[in-house]
Amino acid sequence: MADRTGRKRGGIIAAAVLLLCVQIFGGYVPVLQAEEQTASQSSEEQGLYTVPEGWSEDTSRESETEKIYRYSEKLEEEDSSSITCSYMATNYTTTEYEQLRDMLTNDILYSRVSAQISTNAAYTDSKDYLYILTADDASLDYREIFYYVVGELKCFCVTVKEYRSEADEARAAQKSTPEEAGKQIASGFVWQ
Repeated sequence: MADRTGRKRGGIIAAAVLLLCVQIFGGYVPVLQAEEQTASQSSEEQGLYTVPEGWSEDTSRESETEKIYRYSEKLEEEDSSSITCSYMATNYTTTEYEQLRDMLTNDILYSRVSAQISTNAAYTDSKDYLYILTADDASLDYREIFYYVVGELKCFCVTVKEYRSEADEARAAQKSTPEEAGKQIASGFVWQ
């Protein structure tokens, strides 16, 4: 009985220390590694994600609700691939992910009538449900890939607008394509 009380007291003290760290540091505290980190990290109120090397924030086009990233060397080009990160409030809990998936799919189906729609599902590195939608309209120079990380009554959204020519250039140069960069952002996302 005394051993059980001691463990309970130790657990309470550990929780209090963790709570104090969260209050002092504002949530997720990244652990720095000895090696140099080449990708940039972006932390917003709801979560933390890492933007791959070679992508820069396009501050001229972003808004209060979303951040936009482009290839660093094509930052000034209007018609270039982009990755948009944002948050969306939903009416669905994490256990209602199937209803959320259906709602998101229907939204894409109705808004992109001429596009061929494909769907996929996976888990993030943090084991959150990750829903992937691709809208590919052959009459356009680009395709769109949507990554949704499901949270409790919310989603983290990564929208990739991938120009076909830039994706081909990236593959030829053995660099990550916009689709691969977007998937990396979504897969590594951590809720705070």
